[in-house]
Order: sequence, then C-alpha cells, then structure tokens
Amino acid sequence: MTRYVKGSEEVRERRGWAKFAVALSLLVTSFLIYLTFQKSGSYFYLSLSSSLAFWSSLGILIFPKIRIENKLSFLLPFTVYLVYHSLLYGIVLGIVEPGGLSYLTSMNRFSSGYGYAIPPSDPLYFPLWVFQSPAVWFFLGVYEADVVPYSLFLGIVIGELMGLNVSRLVTLNRERRTLRLGSELVLLPGVSLVSGASCCLALPTILLYTLVLSVPSMSYSILLILRSPAYFAFMYYGLPLISAGVLYLNLRLITRASETCRLRTDKKNLGKNI
Repeated sequence: MTRYVKGSEEVRERRGWAKFAVALSLLVTSFLIYLTFQKSGSYFYLSLSSSLAFWSSLGILIFPKIRIENKLSFLLPFTVYLVYHSLLYGIVLGIVEPGGLSYLTSMNRFSSGYGYAIPPSDPLYFPLWVFQSPAVWFFLGVYEADVVPYSLFLGIVIGELMGLNVSRLVTLNRERRTLRLGSELVLLPGVSLVSGASCCLALPTILLYTLVLSVPSMSYSILLILRSPAYFAFMYYGLPLISAGVLYLNLRLITRASETCRLRTDKKNLGKNI
C-alpha cells in the first residue's frame, strides 16, 4: 500500500514537471516570435502563432482535469457566458451608454474584420502585445464588439467556472433533498454565484450611467471617472480577474458542502445495511 501511494505521487510529480516543461517551451516560443516579428512578412500568422503558444501555455498550467457530473448544466452556462463575454459585451456597453439606445435602428447593418498589432522593439511590451493581437471585430450598426486573446481566454476561464459552479450546485441541491436539509445550504453559494457573474455584466458601468441620468449635478465627475485610463484598466483587466476569483472560491465552497453531504449519505446508507 505504501509503495502504491509513493508510486502514484511520483507519477503525479513527473506529470506536473512535464506540463511545466511544455508550458515553458510554448511561452519561450511565443516570446521568440515576438522578437523576430519585424523580420518577417507573414505578420498576421506570426501574431496568431505567438498568441496561441502564449495562451496555450497558460491553459496547460491553469486548467486541471475535472470530472463533470451534469454536462448540460455545465455546457449551457459555459456557452452563454463565453458568447456574452467574447462577443456581446462591447455591444451591451454601447447600448447602455447615454444616448446609446437612439442608435438601435442601425443594428440592421453588419460588418466584420480582423487584424494584428505591430509590436514595438522593446521586449517589455510583449505582454501587452500578446494580450491584444491578433483581433477580430464586429460592427452591428454603430455598436462594436472586439474579440482579442485576453478577453477570449478570460471568457473561457470564467465560463468554465460558471459551468462548474452551476453543475455542482445542481448536484448539491439533489443531495440536499436526499438528506432533507434546508434550502439555505444552496442559497449562499447561489447568491455568491450570481454576484461573481454580475462583476462582468457591465453592472458598475450601468450603475454609473444611471447616476449620470438621475443626478445631473454629478454627471461631470462621473463622466471623468468613466473616461479615465484607471477605470478602463479596472473594467477591462481587473473586473474579470475579480469575477474569476469569486467564482473559484465559491466553487470550493460548493465542492466541500457536496462532499459533506455525500459522507452523510454514505453513513446513512451504511447504517441501514447494518
């Protein structure tokens, strides 16, 4: 038994080092493409290759193998959130802006395109470049949606956390009913799930716009906030990371509660058999 456990730990350790080596090689490849970008003419494909290598390296390190119990309850919120975060977020922001509703009649026009950014020679700009290039953009009337590597990757991360939260919350609710426990067991994780998801639904911006329309005396100060680089950085980079953190902690809470319910169910069944 001791040898088996020790052997299993050694296998997991070797696999962990192998994953790290693959991720590191992809990261180095992405950076080397950045350094040689100016010397080649296939700019779009180089940018795409560098981005795929960089984000694949992060994906290898971040995404573990997870057993999904309720595939439908996972895939539905995952797909809905990924589409919203990657495609519809910019359009929603355009609609909720002051005066944005007046352009709804222009939504019958559609156009799209793709492009890349020429990186500066300074290697310090590598993270910014690989976050934003290449890009695909869509115009629905005057409303614009941009799909860049950073937003797509965060959409996948948060969408997966959303799907796992919903899937395990469904399982926890079923186990709660089996044990005849109160609904408050799923109420708190459910509220945390909604709050974590709402971080990326443009709610802070919607609330600020509502204040502008409701309290004209505050409009100038609020508009200064909305136009500031700090607010943009918070909304674009900080808020998705906060959402991911909240959803991850909530997933751990649901998992522990579910494991506790399973232990109680097993003890209950064992007592019946005896």
